[in-house]
Amino acid sequence: MRTLLIFLLFSVTVWAQNFHKVISLSPALTEIIFFTGNGKKLIADTRYCTVPKEAEKKEKIGGIINPNVEKIVSLHPDLVLAMNGNPQSTIKTIKKFKIPVITFKITTVQDIANAIIKIGNILSNNGEEKARTFLRSYKEKEKKLSQCIKDKKVLVIFSVNPIYTAGSQTFLGEIIKDAGAVNVAGNGTYKTISPEFILKHKPDIIILISTNSVNPIFKHLQAKSIHISGEYLLKPGPYIVKGIEELEEKICQEK
Repeated sequence: MRTLLIFLLFSVTVWAQNFHKVISLSPALTEIIFFTGNGKKLIADTRYCTVPKEAEKKEKIGGIINPNVEKIVSLHPDLVLAMNGNPQSTIKTIKKFKIPVITFKITTVQDIANAIIKIGNILSNNGEEKARTFLRSYKEKEKKLSQCIKDKKVLVIFSVNPIYTAGSQTFLGEIIKDAGAVNVAGNGTYKTISPEFILKHKPDIIILISTNSVNPIFKHLQAKSIHISGEYLLKPGPYIVKGIEELEEKICQEK
């Protein structure tokens, strides 16, 4: 058993040391790369990768749904990190050039932690440590947020025409639930809802993420409307803790 453990640890170390030129096809994965201390290994990312600020300085390979494969190949990466939202055809093409691609599906908070573990271990052998740091910070921020939204009916909206929200099976839904509040959107993932749905459920707090527009239906509610940027909260990465902190400041301190 001891020999096997030593072999596995040696294998992980060698694996981590073999990747020095990484390309990210997702803002969330870019966040994780920097969060695990591997920003110097990132040679390119998408034009939507803006967190942390250092990510903006990296070479750009296009968008999330239309990355430039020719540009990616020309940079000679030894690893590409992708999300399930990236086109499968693009990923298949990249693999044809013998470039390793690892694809992640990140929906929940635990998915974020799992991705931190995997990427951290692949690039610098610190995945578990960084995941613990993330989860500890997440719980601390949620505890503070719960002080003013516990038992409140909350609705998260990031588009008002149509009205688009997040159900309980998303990381945004978890943020509401883990703070002790009731997610008006109910079960499911991302969905559209009607003005009638909002009137029926009468939320106490409406969180408008990355939209300054206000649907006329809100005038008929007694809900408190909070406007917040999508810089941190709209991406399933470790920087959602900053988004939760921003929520706490907006909701609790302006109470």
